[in-house]
Amino acid sequence: MKEVLKVYDVELTAVGPVFIGSGKEIGKKEYAFSPSEKRIFVMDLSKLSLLLSKNNLISEYGRFMLGDSREDLGSWLERHKVSKKDSMQCAKYQVDCQDAVIDTHSKLSVLEFVKDAYGMPYVPGSSLKGMLRTIIQAYDLSQNPEKYESLAEQIEGIIRTNRRRQRMICQKESIKMESVCFKTLKRSTTKVDDAVNDKMAGMVVSDSEPLTNQDLVLCQRLELHTDGTEKKLNTLRETLRPGTVIRFQITVDTSICDVGKEYLEDAIEYFANNYYNCFLNHYPEIDRPDTQSVWLGGGSGFVTKTELYPMFGKYTGVEMTMGVFQAIGISERHKHRKDKSLGVSPHICKVTYYHGKRYHMGHCRFCISEREAGNGKT
Repeated sequence: MKEVLKVYDVELTAVGPVFIGSGKEIGKKEYAFSPSEKRIFVMDLSKLSLLLSKNNLISEYGRFMLGDSREDLGSWLERHKVSKKDSMQCAKYQVDCQDAVIDTHSKLSVLEFVKDAYGMPYVPGSSLKGMLRTIIQAYDLSQNPEKYESLAEQIEGIIRTNRRRQRMICQKESIKMESVCFKTLKRSTTKVDDAVNDKMAGMVVSDSEPLTNQDLVLCQRLELHTDGTEKKLNTLRETLRPGTVIRFQITVDTSICDVGKEYLEDAIEYFANNYYNCFLNHYPEIDRPDTQSVWLGGGSGFVTKTELYPMFGKYTGVEMTMGVFQAIGISERHKHRKDKSLGVSPHICKVTYYHGKRYHMGHCRFCISEREAGNGKT
């Protein structure tokens, strides 16, 4: 009897730092920076409060927290004679920041990596499935362009003739494009666009196995331009360090979803090649990614999360991307008007440094294996 459910084990190896944001910021008054160790210590504020109470510093601490001082927590503790040994015992965890510039005189916050109920970093299944949906959509566009021909004409017409700010430009057309790709079940008594007709309901992607805070490293956001120049931005992120392995499972109900191991591998190969040919090859010293490459999380860039290049190809894709930036109100100071002459849009690639080496944010290597029938591994 043919098995309906197929279970796949997936390992994503972080080639570059990976950031999945929790939506929270860790302010300078919540962590202590050790310049000698090049680490930040993120404080457990309950433990810190007990320590400060023992040292009769609660009132001073309250004024520090409510004040507009640019002093960081580490400097404040040192100024009030709190020993480093005692203060470090109040740390929830510590993060290496060898390559990030920590200015103790500015109000620089750290964007937090998402964590589970036990305080351990992990990658939500929703983030992983969102990445796979983008890749599958792009591959379907390349394999079945005739299905999207009228939609492509509509989208191009809207972008080329748009003369006003429109934050949600082509939203209806994007939803329709997803319907063409995914909403293929044709269940009775439903409309085609209803969510119950989405074949991806037959693909369940688990959260990753828990990681550890030792897997985190602090990275600074940088923009790499096509001429090789870099711009350092005052944004710090907790990221998974290169080499971290993210393990999760994909369960596919084959009676609903026709996406299996071979399809995913082919889709990923197409996506990696298209991304390089249309975008990455315009940036110096960025190597061609291997055919198992995917891009996950925040900071990986506009092109990894959209289908303009798979739909329109390299040259028209540049014009369409420029048109979208203009429509959504991207400032003229970003100089996207010069993208056409550069042959690429956007004209910056999101990068960062780790141990002195430059990496493309979010770059991972995808490895999938089918679990044998009867294997009770969970």
